[in-house]
Amino acid sequence: MLFIAGGDPAPGVNEAHYLCRLKHFADPSYCRGDLFLESPDAHFTVVWLFAWVTQWVSLETTAWIGRLASWALLAVGWTRLVSRIAPHSLLAPLGAALLVYGTRQWQFAGEWFIGGFEAKSVAYGFVFFALAEAADSRWNRAWLLLGLASAFHALVGGWSVVALGLAGLITGRLAPLRAMLPGLVGGGLLALAGVLPALLLNVGTPGDVVGEANQIYVFFRLPHHLAPLSKGAEWLWRSGAGHAKLVAFFALLTWLRRREIPSGLRLMTAFAWSAEAISLAGLLIELALWNHPVWAAAVLKYYWFRLADIATPIAVSLLLVHWVGEGIAQHRRAPAWGAVALVALCVWHLGDAVVDRLKSPFGPADQAMLDPAAWIEMCQWIEENTPPEAVFLVPQRSHTFKWRAERPEVVTYKDIPQDARSMVEWRRRYEDVFQIGDGPNGERRWTPSLAALGAKRLRELGDEYGARYALSQAPPRDAASGVPFRRSASLPVVHRVGVYTLYDLGEAGSPTE
Repeated sequence: MLFIAGGDPAPGVNEAHYLCRLKHFADPSYCRGDLFLESPDAHFTVVWLFAWVTQWVSLETTAWIGRLASWALLAVGWTRLVSRIAPHSLLAPLGAALLVYGTRQWQFAGEWFIGGFEAKSVAYGFVFFALAEAADSRWNRAWLLLGLASAFHALVGGWSVVALGLAGLITGRLAPLRAMLPGLVGGGLLALAGVLPALLLNVGTPGDVVGEANQIYVFFRLPHHLAPLSKGAEWLWRSGAGHAKLVAFFALLTWLRRREIPSGLRLMTAFAWSAEAISLAGLLIELALWNHPVWAAAVLKYYWFRLADIATPIAVSLLLVHWVGEGIAQHRRAPAWGAVALVALCVWHLGDAVVDRLKSPFGPADQAMLDPAAWIEMCQWIEENTPPEAVFLVPQRSHTFKWRAERPEVVTYKDIPQDARSMVEWRRRYEDVFQIGDGPNGERRWTPSLAALGAKRLRELGDEYGARYALSQAPPRDAASGVPFRRSASLPVVHRVGVYTLYDLGEAGSPTE
C-alpha cells in the first residue's frame, strides 16, 4: 500500500532538494560552488547515515533505497500501533490507507508522512513506534523512540513529545516523572543529534541577520507552512476549510464512540487534540504578533501547524479501524458495511493516484518544469558537454538541475539554505536575478524567463556570480494580453531543446531574432 501511495518516479518534490546535499557531503567536488549545497546541514543524522550510499549508486537508486527503508519502518511501526488499538493487526493496511487519504486530502499546513525519502519520513516511523509503546503505558520506551525521531527531525520528534506529554496528562495515563526519568534523559540525549546541528547553525551570527533570515523563511519562502494567516482569505478557505471538516468529523466520531474507546485509543485521540491545540496556539501567536514581524518570525519558524496534519488523521484512522474490527468481531452489520465503504474510498483514492502516475512518467520534481522531457534531455546534454566546474543561471522554479546536470546553480526558489547568513544571501541573489520591479499594488514582479532579462543583464549576472551559462525556459503566453513575452536573448546559443535554450555568457553574440 505504501508503495502504491508513494511510488512516484524519483525524484520526489523534496528528494532533489535533500539528496543532492547527501552527495555533496560525501563528495564536495559535486556541484562545488553551489550556495545551497555548501551551506551548513540542519538534518545531520540522515546525512551522516545515508550520504555514503550516493558514492556507490545513483541518486535515483539512493532515493529508492531510502524510500524502502523508511516505508518498512513506517509499516512496522504502524502495524504495531494498530495492533495495540484494534482487535487484529490485519486491519493495519486499511488504517494506513485511511491515514494516507486523510493526510493528503485534509491537510492544513502541507505535512505528509509518505512520499519521497527525507529525514521526516524516517522520524514519523519512530513516532508510530513511540505511540504504540505509550498506548501500552511503556513510557520510557516511548520517550527513547521519540528521542530517535528527534535525532532525524528535531521538530517532528519535538512536537510529538509535547503532544504526547499533554495527552498523557489529559487522560491521566502519564507515569510519575521519577519513573519516566530514564526514558526522558535517554531520549533527550538521542535528540541532541538532531537538535544540536540546528542550534549551531547561527552561532556567532549577528542578531539582525538572524532576524532578517527568520522573516525571509517564515513570510517569504514558507508562509504556507509557518504563517498561514499571511496567505490571505482565499488560501485559508481552501486549506483551512478542508482540515476543519476533518476536525469536525473527528469530534463527532469521538463523541459517538466515547463509551467504547479503550484507554490506548483514548490516548491517541488526546494526542491528536493536543496537536490541534498546538496548531491553534500558533494561529493565536501569529495574530498577537501581527504587527511585530521580527518577533512573530522568531516564534513561528518552529512549524506549529504541521503535526496536526498527521496526528488527527492518525486518530481518525484508529477510531475507524477499531469500530470496524470490534463490530465485525461481534457480527454487527453496520461496521461490516462500513468496512466495505472505507475500502471503496481507499481504492478510489489510491487508484486515482495510480492513474495520475501513469499519465506522466516523470518524477514530481521534474513535473515542476514546463516540458519535463525536454528539461531532462537538456540537463543530460549539459552534464555530458559542459565543464564540471561551470556555474549556471537556471529557471526560477527549477527543482532538479543539480540532480540531472550535476552542475552548481546561482539560485533557485526551491533550494533555500537553513543558516541565517546563507539565507540572507539566497534572498539577495533571488531578487537580484529574478525580480524586475514592483507592480501597481506593491507586489513584486518577476521575470517570465531568463532570456527576457536581455543579454546585457545576463552578462552582468554572470560576471557577478561567476556563471558561465544561462539556461532559459521559454515563458508561457501572457493570458491577459495574449502577447508572448520575449523568448530569446542576444547571446550565443550553445544548445536548444524544446522550450529550453542554453546561452553562453562568456562572449557577446548577435541577436537571434
